[in-house]
Amino acid sequence: MVLQFSRVLLILCCWLPLSHHTVQGAQAGQEATPADAEKVTLTALDQIYQHYWEGLLADNPLMASRHGVEEADFLLPRGGPAQIQHDLDFNYMILQNIRALDLTTISVAARQQAQMLTRMLDTHIEGIRIGLQYTPINQRRGPQVWLPMLASQMTFDDVRDHQAYLSRLGQVPRVLEETEQMLRKGTELGFVPPQVTLEGVLEQLSSQIEPEVEATLFFDPFRSMPTGMAQEDRVALRKRAIEVIREQVQPAFKKFREYLETEYIPVARSTFACLYFPTGNDYYGHCIRRHTTTHLSAQQIHKKGQLEVARIRAAMELIITEVDFEGDFAAFVQHLRTDPSFYHDDPADLLRGYRDICKRADAMLPRLFGKLPRAPYGVRPIPDFEAPRSTTAYYRSPPPDGSQPGWFYANTFDLRSRPIYEMEALALHEAVPGHHLQLALQNELEGLPSWRTTTHFTAYIEGWGLYSESLGEAMGFYQDPYSRFGQLSYEMWRALRLIVDTGIHELGWSRKQAIDVMLENSALTRKNVEAEVDRYISWPGQALAYKIGEMEIQDLVRGARTRLGSQFNIREFHDHLLAEGSMPLDILRDRMERWIVAQLESQNRSDAAVSEE
Repeated sequence: MVLQFSRVLLILCCWLPLSHHTVQGAQAGQEATPADAEKVTLTALDQIYQHYWEGLLADNPLMASRHGVEEADFLLPRGGPAQIQHDLDFNYMILQNIRALDLTTISVAARQQAQMLTRMLDTHIEGIRIGLQYTPINQRRGPQVWLPMLASQMTFDDVRDHQAYLSRLGQVPRVLEETEQMLRKGTELGFVPPQVTLEGVLEQLSSQIEPEVEATLFFDPFRSMPTGMAQEDRVALRKRAIEVIREQVQPAFKKFREYLETEYIPVARSTFACLYFPTGNDYYGHCIRRHTTTHLSAQQIHKKGQLEVARIRAAMELIITEVDFEGDFAAFVQHLRTDPSFYHDDPADLLRGYRDICKRADAMLPRLFGKLPRAPYGVRPIPDFEAPRSTTAYYRSPPPDGSQPGWFYANTFDLRSRPIYEMEALALHEAVPGHHLQLALQNELEGLPSWRTTTHFTAYIEGWGLYSESLGEAMGFYQDPYSRFGQLSYEMWRALRLIVDTGIHELGWSRKQAIDVMLENSALTRKNVEAEVDRYISWPGQALAYKIGEMEIQDLVRGARTRLGSQFNIREFHDHLLAEGSMPLDILRDRMERWIVAQLESQNRSDAAVSEE
């Protein structure tokens, strides 16, 4: 596929949906049939989906590269106010064309797919309206994080691959300039972020400015080049890389750092809640809807969190009794945080531990799943420049072309904050049966529009990740009480998010209050808790999705077990839940309810056939 990477909008407004009585292809003078109407609507939707997909790839060359668009290999995405307006116009145009169709003429599944896209478009448009674009940088995300990591997401097999990367490096100054434009516009409009969310950003930038060119992450692809490459090409590419990094990349990083240090960070606010953005309560309400795909209020979520914390705390107290620990919850947690036997001394041991857990998990997957992804995955440390401000771990999915595996990134910084008893739950969440299994399967979807493979609804994805932790016992994990306590601690962590995120952004909690609540109710180390609370401050609503999504999936499992009884098959349940990738929770529930009904009807037919015999 070859796309022209211009910023010309796709003009779809000229498409006029046909009524039931003017179906193209129907014989003159004949009334259109429901089948004709359905065909017209589905054809129109297919065209809209294709235009939407082409627009996504045209505006996101990194994603386009992952999907085989060769010319995109040389480009970085555009940002800045002009691109935001382009995004707004494009999403609105696609939205209006879907709404012009009569979706009652098509099947429930096809209609829900169209509704899924309209929800995504609505959410994107509302996000622009409330100002999400004006805070594109903090210690966990922004160009100072993703640009140095760019090479790790690419392959370098020949001269062209290296030239494509050099072309992208040459666009780094433009990316940083466009980011600065958004920050300046945001400051002008009053979208000033909490100062705590910017701590560490200057150090992240300095990590690529201060070292010699050859010591930066940007130079990584030129340290070890393909053995089949001609020597003169190696020399020329390395020389060009040094020039581009020294003369363009590092000066641009330095200029951006100076702007942040002298202008942006000094005006950052000391308050924490997103309530202090100009769009106020609308901002947090949007974030809740965006990440949970529900219409729950902040107060409702806060209450759910309190109930879950109480339930999990009771289970944790039982384990403390089981191990005959003499002391209360606080003393037990302090024991876990300070006893060196619960921690690795060497980063390599931590990584080996995760790899061992993942290998054992791989072997147990067929117990719970009928369909497994083709793509492999591996375990890597979070890069040193990012690790001090990063969370415990994260996952990056494989590209569709199979050129790289998925990667489970584990934080090896400050090993005294990475307890061994939490490793099983974390690995199951980030690798298998969690993010890798779900996202790799989604990458490999067939028979659905291309945009569905890249659709990420946080409540579904992170809800699945947390649900996957609960599958550990059936897979042979959590065999000792401390590992079971670790699994409960991770579940408690996500339940506390419901309280803390809403506490900060709805109830006006201080950072210290949020940290204290988490320390008092979990075994998480202070380092992890502080990083997490700063994440909630900088990314309102996102942390709510984990527990909200997991609770919905657990409720679906319980409902299916109850209604199907002895006919319930967990492998078939999981396969159906994962078969169409990420979706909003209400659509997921409807899809699984229809599956249950189909199972019951199939069983009734079988019973009837047996009785007739």
